[in-house]
Amino acid sequence: MSRLMPRTRSTFISIFLTSVLIITVITSFVLHVQAAPVQTHFNHFLSTHYDDDGQYDDNSPPGAFLSGPEQELYGDRAYPHKDVTYTQVMEAYQAYQSMARHPWVSQGQSWHLVGPITGTTPAPVTYTGRATTVSGRVTAIAISDPCNQSVCRIWVGAAGGGIWATSNGFAQAPTWHSSSSGLASNAIGSIVLDPNDSTGATLYVGTGEENGSSDSEAGVGLYKSTDYGVSWKIVPGSVTAAKDRSIGAIAIDPTNPKHIYIGTDVARHGASAVNGGRFTPPGAPQVGLYESTNGGATFKLVFSKASDVVNPGSPNGSDFFRGGVSKIAFDRTGLAASQPSRVYFSMFDYGVFRGLGKGTYEQIFASAGGGRVADSADSRTEFALAPNGKKLRIYTGDTDGTAANLYRVDDANVPASKLTNGKNNPGWLNLSNSTKGTPGYASYNYCNPQCSYDMPIASPPGHPNTVWIGGAMQYTEIFTVNPPSNGRTVQRSTDAGVDFTDMTDDAQSPPLGMHPDQHVIAFAPGHPDVAFLGSDGGLVRTSDDFIDASSSCASRGLTGPDLADCRNWLKAIPTRIYSLNNGLATIQFQSLTVNPMHPKTDIIGGSQDNGTWAYTANPANWFESVGGDGGQSAIDAANPNIRMHTYFGPNGDVNFKGTDPLGWDSVTDPLVASKEGASFYVPLIADPQISHTMFVGLEHVWRTLDSGGPQAYLDQHCNEQTGDFKQPCGDWQPLGGPTLTGSTFGSDKGGSFVVALNRAANAENILWAATRLGRLFISTNADAPAASVTFTRIDTSAQPGRFISGITVDPANPYHAFVSFSGYNAYTPTTPGHVFDVTYNPSSGKAAWKNISYNLGDAPITGIAFDSQRGDLYIATDFGVSLLQAGSKTWGPAAPGLPMVAVYSLTISSSGRVLYAATHGRGAWRLTLP
Repeated sequence: MSRLMPRTRSTFISIFLTSVLIITVITSFVLHVQAAPVQTHFNHFLSTHYDDDGQYDDNSPPGAFLSGPEQELYGDRAYPHKDVTYTQVMEAYQAYQSMARHPWVSQGQSWHLVGPITGTTPAPVTYTGRATTVSGRVTAIAISDPCNQSVCRIWVGAAGGGIWATSNGFAQAPTWHSSSSGLASNAIGSIVLDPNDSTGATLYVGTGEENGSSDSEAGVGLYKSTDYGVSWKIVPGSVTAAKDRSIGAIAIDPTNPKHIYIGTDVARHGASAVNGGRFTPPGAPQVGLYESTNGGATFKLVFSKASDVVNPGSPNGSDFFRGGVSKIAFDRTGLAASQPSRVYFSMFDYGVFRGLGKGTYEQIFASAGGGRVADSADSRTEFALAPNGKKLRIYTGDTDGTAANLYRVDDANVPASKLTNGKNNPGWLNLSNSTKGTPGYASYNYCNPQCSYDMPIASPPGHPNTVWIGGAMQYTEIFTVNPPSNGRTVQRSTDAGVDFTDMTDDAQSPPLGMHPDQHVIAFAPGHPDVAFLGSDGGLVRTSDDFIDASSSCASRGLTGPDLADCRNWLKAIPTRIYSLNNGLATIQFQSLTVNPMHPKTDIIGGSQDNGTWAYTANPANWFESVGGDGGQSAIDAANPNIRMHTYFGPNGDVNFKGTDPLGWDSVTDPLVASKEGASFYVPLIADPQISHTMFVGLEHVWRTLDSGGPQAYLDQHCNEQTGDFKQPCGDWQPLGGPTLTGSTFGSDKGGSFVVALNRAANAENILWAATRLGRLFISTNADAPAASVTFTRIDTSAQPGRFISGITVDPANPYHAFVSFSGYNAYTPTTPGHVFDVTYNPSSGKAAWKNISYNLGDAPITGIAFDSQRGDLYIATDFGVSLLQAGSKTWGPAAPGLPMVAVYSLTISSSGRVLYAATHGRGAWRLTLP
């Protein structure tokens, strides 16, 4: 077994990354396209389970594949009332602000960003084999004119990280800075420049994200900046229109800056690393099109269609996206100067509409969804205006969830009755078809199976024959012996949508590739072939030239229609794709784990759709150790070269070589085979005393005593890059007989799965566990043979019927722990409380509970950590980190320096005197403890 010591391990990583850099530099000068779009030894799990995350998404309708990394994250706030109101969110914010007015209690310490500022993804982790950099999900882009090598102002909206700006967007490595001062929400759905301000100083930002995932959080309204985004102020009339919703679209009349439209969409409040359903708050305003004619002082709902109604008795509320407005655009093509501007907008499940002025709106394209409730989760329509002289061309992408198609009309300036009859669209040309080898096949089903999450379409101004479409990677076309494409996550047409070419990979060898999930496409003004693309992996830019790579199709073993498709798709691919993520510190962390021997210099952590990250401090370096979704992670207490991570559900790996990207071995076959309910991100911990012992939570708590299996066996059969996978991988066993979620432990708070685990540091027999719906357990023989382990349930009806979001055990007393609850007291008024001091009496088998929430206000708690040296207690919230000093009854901010951001979890090393905060959109932060 490898016994690399920390210094040796760091040296190995440095050598590895140096080698990757040298190889990258050498090969970057070779413009030759590799034969296959995926490198030979790409991760086995990711290449064989790319569509399996839906089975752990308890908020999708049967058969739906909404982006699932965090679909469970709403219910932890809302249970049992299944919703969180706008008023409660703002009260929670105000409670934190009130508490923040207390003096800093950190004795001079302050938070510092650990990173990643530069998120390096080494070659073995990428699809193509070329190293790159990534950041968190980008949902919106605005680019000012001019945009050239001298100056190019760009603003990007990060899903959980607010607004970021640069003035040199054309550089290969733009200089980014956070530009969110004044925003009360870091969830961003839209950004636009006011076309009436020729200086480019006036911008609007819509908070709340409209993409179809449960971490697409509701915002707090529309914001305006008049100083290039340096500062923002709320547009007052937008609050009543957009509360509890997202603003997915904004349009400013190019002839009147006081004339503003916003489009609102279904979204939810609440996010944390623990799990639950998602429910829309009651009293949320109708989604639809809102108009202001007085600069935003007031907004009026001017157009809406039937939208889903919450069903509190269903697991997820059963309300999806029907009726939300995802895009708005003004246009004056073919209009006389005396005529009002026309406004065009798309609506989930219904299609495309236009406004003729004076309150008149009409449908011009009918969605295949037909406004049906059954298609609400999957149906989406997006469009791009492409004025062509005096004619208005429109491209429209549409799906009802079964197939996506691209349509075109060459002159939309005709009566609506000539374009659609409300069910069919006789005035539109369907550019797609399902026949391989024909031009229309490129745009057929181009964004499924998750169009409701990612479905961008754009045409560069002044070039109506050019259109770009994007969505999700076509995995079946790359994870095959004979790949006909490079993935087609983004495609470009220059003949009005008839033929498309694949933009996914550039012409380097190996190529730099785009992220599989794309959300937004924008063009540099004056440079129609330069596209900026926002995805789950951040931001990239294409060069303005293309190369014919179709000759590589001959070596892919293709024949017939597949060969014809390949040659067509690769005949014009980007010469270069540039990653622009260096400096965008927006990774959305789920949690962080420290090396107990070196807690200040060695950490790992999972992130949303950007894998599990590794950090070493000497020299300071972040890199993505393994790709895919990044859940929880663990580091062996005695041998830190043994590490575990999870993807989604109970799927994960062990690494006996630290964070070597080539060392991950699959170990979770028994967990998957159990068919037990599991969180999208399962709780995983390493035993704090016993080497090789790990615990994971499903419906049972499961345990392995040898890190999942013998190293030689796992390296041979289960290695993600080189394993033969001819033998089972992993040896986990369930602890005890009954599940912790079943009726054996009572009829209340039952069902679902385990969401929190903690082992007492100085008592190897003590294990604490909590389930999704509020049960708390302790085992006093967790070191016994698996079948003999027993659990005692220690919560009662006197405790809140809400989500337990964290457990931290007192090292001095294994029967003493602090427990945090999410949700709101308003929903459990007879059993209030967010933080409790819990002491278990092994003689009586009962626990004493003390509410120590004190002045916290009614705010959900998302994580908890105990400093055993000082007796101080830390908690995480939607707005930061708070501290209760030993002996005090007053909570205050832990320290200055942390942005106002949702913190998903806390990780502490009392011996190392350091506390880490895993933020959802601003990376990892560290506080040195007094």
